[in-house]
Amino acid sequence: MEAEKAREVERLSERLAREESVDLEAAEFFARSLLLGAGARGLERFLAERLREEEAPVCAAKHLARKMLLQDRRAKTLRTILGEVRLVRGRWVCPECGAVRYPADERLGVQHTGFSPGARRMMARTGANESFAEAAADLALLADLRVDAKDVERVAEATGQRVERWMAHEGAMARLMPPTKDKPDTLYIGLDGTGVPMRPEELTESRGKGPDGKARTREVKVGCVFAQSACDEEGNPVRQADSTTYVGAIEPSVEFGHRLHAEAVRRGHLSAQRVVVLSDGAAYNKTIVAEHFPTALHILDIRHAEEHLAEFLRDTCRLPLEAKLHKCLRHLLHEGRIPPLLKRMQSALPHSGPRRDAGQKTIAYLRDNAHAMRYHQYRAMGLFVGSGVVEAACRTIVGQRLKHSGMFWTARGANAIIALRCCYASGRFEQFWEDAA
Repeated sequence: MEAEKAREVERLSERLAREESVDLEAAEFFARSLLLGAGARGLERFLAERLREEEAPVCAAKHLARKMLLQDRRAKTLRTILGEVRLVRGRWVCPECGAVRYPADERLGVQHTGFSPGARRMMARTGANESFAEAAADLALLADLRVDAKDVERVAEATGQRVERWMAHEGAMARLMPPTKDKPDTLYIGLDGTGVPMRPEELTESRGKGPDGKARTREVKVGCVFAQSACDEEGNPVRQADSTTYVGAIEPSVEFGHRLHAEAVRRGHLSAQRVVVLSDGAAYNKTIVAEHFPTALHILDIRHAEEHLAEFLRDTCRLPLEAKLHKCLRHLLHEGRIPPLLKRMQSALPHSGPRRDAGQKTIAYLRDNAHAMRYHQYRAMGLFVGSGVVEAACRTIVGQRLKHSGMFWTARGANAIIALRCCYASGRFEQFWEDAA
């Protein structure tokens, strides 16, 4: 092997020496192509040696188990991270039912695809991070992997679906396992949502907020789970480094509740000393909390409460923000003194008209969530009172990839990319590929 490497290096040096001009960039890319080609030939020989003898597979499709018969050997060209590689493998047929299998494809993880696992991994990673056309261009430049945008889209979507199934399986297994020995002191669960532009055929059963009632987006529900390590010298809570994991999908709230609960269980929800849920107070979020986290401390994100106050002052009372009344209401809110807050808001309402009706709705929202707005008490306990982590996830996991100008998604495609991005942001991408191998 060392002698062969030496000969390849010598041949490379000889070919470069024949070049008249010194163009370092061209020489770099030329050398890379030669080395990748040598690697592809080596991989081809390695696979030919390993696949020369195959054990007969067994078929048990709707009949008693029978060994399949080798019908012939067929060639297949794979695009790998080294270049195109030709492999010859057996085509096996069941004498009972006629089923066909290629055990070598199954063994190598290339059934129903012309891309190697390494190539698919690169395509899924880049396709999850940038537009499919940009991903194809970057793969050509950075890895000399020549694919088109549609190839990247198909592979990223298929891999995302596999990631989705793998994460669901991991969550289901966590529910069957005994509580983890690692008992987090305080475990946080955050949930929020953000809209994603969809293709028209995906919106036939959705109603939009615009005056025409037509929907242009569908909501991606996003959840995160993280642990609090301690408080700093000033008593502010500190998030444990690298402890945040994410889930998300376009799906009904019932299904999302099970998804988020499975991830929380996997992260130690059942053994945590204290569980805190941070949300925006939406009705479906309350239902999820009541069903899956009934003993958790539920905190209404203080930023959402502040936004409702700002809208109340600006739209209902027609007062400028940072006016005296606004400062008074914000002080009462941060102190968690909700009854006097609601009383002051009630007294500031217009006497009649649509603005009064809108203001009454804001007051009702705050009254309904008063039990989750004891902010002064929460701060004294050293707890987070804002859902900034999950709001950031809505921007980074969903917004930065799925909400660019001109993008329109199917639910299937969007969910595949969301699964990939959640997996990567959760630090589980390597684990997925290890398990897949």
